[in-house]
Amino acid sequence: MKKKWFKLDNAAKIFPPVSNRKDPKVFRFVCVLKENIDKNILQESVNEALNFFPNFRSILKKGFFWHYLETTDFNPIIKEEKKDICSPIYNNNKKKLLFRVNYYKNRINLEVYHALTDGTGALEFLKTIVHIYISKKYDIEEFNFDYDASINEKSTDSFNKYYKFQLNKIEKPNKVYQIKGEKLNKIRVINGCMNTKDLIDLAHKYNTTLTGLIVSIYILAIKENMNLKDENKFITIDIPVNLRKYFKSQTARNFFSVIKLKYNGSDNLEDIIKYVDKNLKKELKKDNLFKTMNKYATFEHNFLIRLIPLFVKNFILKIIIKFVKTTTTVTNLGIIKVDDSIKYYIDSFEVYVSTDKMQISMCSYLDKLNISFTSIFDNMDIIKDFYRKLSSFGIDIIISSNNVEGVE
Repeated sequence: MKKKWFKLDNAAKIFPPVSNRKDPKVFRFVCVLKENIDKNILQESVNEALNFFPNFRSILKKGFFWHYLETTDFNPIIKEEKKDICSPIYNNNKKKLLFRVNYYKNRINLEVYHALTDGTGALEFLKTIVHIYISKKYDIEEFNFDYDASINEKSTDSFNKYYKFQLNKIEKPNKVYQIKGEKLNKIRVINGCMNTKDLIDLAHKYNTTLTGLIVSIYILAIKENMNLKDENKFITIDIPVNLRKYFKSQTARNFFSVIKLKYNGSDNLEDIIKYVDKNLKKELKKDNLFKTMNKYATFEHNFLIRLIPLFVKNFILKIIIKFVKTTTTVTNLGIIKVDDSIKYYIDSFEVYVSTDKMQISMCSYLDKLNISFTSIFDNMDIIKDFYRKLSSFGIDIIISSNNVEGVE
């Protein structure tokens, strides 16, 4: 096999220097089927899906100036799930694929190192695996992929395509509230499954979006658990945005931006919703997304920085990240759709993201919406308050979690 290499995209460059045991920068997508998994068919399906996503068959290597991806002939080995959720994938001392697929009963788990792709790229890979798996298991001869991008389109660095130099204003930093407490030895996962329509109807009642509603209730839960001495600090929410919705791209690599909402106001839910909704609309305008995207790309395109050796860049990036404060993150992957020929074999989808703090990830499939917390903290008061507030609106929630014991 002739090896090929390609540069990491702009977003991917940040992950190798800041990955660690506490936050390995891994995220998990789960497809819950209605019947238990056949391991052999799943192995065949993953192998076949890689033909549509050849850049996923890559390893991460160090160059003198930047990390880069190199194609490999390594094959993924499908196993029953035994590791903790979002366990480390990238190891600086080992050459290995940057994703894993495992299963448990009727659940297919895809875990991906963020330097390889973002949530949208990983989801398309998982959907391809599931399409192939179901068609093989149930002898479905005809089905259509809703993701028909060419190999070249999937491997495009869209950050580079849309980069344009601009001068960036230096913003005055706010005092950012940080959630604190005793930390666990591994990530706590709590998932709340509820009816999609019920949540959308509730959001419409408050004249906001589903994301706006969830962010607002989360802010209120955090605010009500803050100490009085922290009341002058801003609750800062990072919200990843899929840039493919705003800029023409079908890349299967990273192509996302992050918008920040900063709140320091009343603890009235309607006031919070109005603030969040107004600022989400503002930040999600294409011009503002373009500015944010290019601001993050400035570091990569600076001529002097490009000449600095990788070990120095890594040191600089670690320092920068250390001083970029945020309270939490909310990731909404939105509505997940599949071809009609297979959709009734699937029960639901879930998404989880590794963190050294606390964050929410959510997605919906048909009538099921899953809102998942990942948290490194022993204290669960914010999480409990969040779900209680949703329940107080008459939302029925089925809660599930992993087993976590011990603090550091």
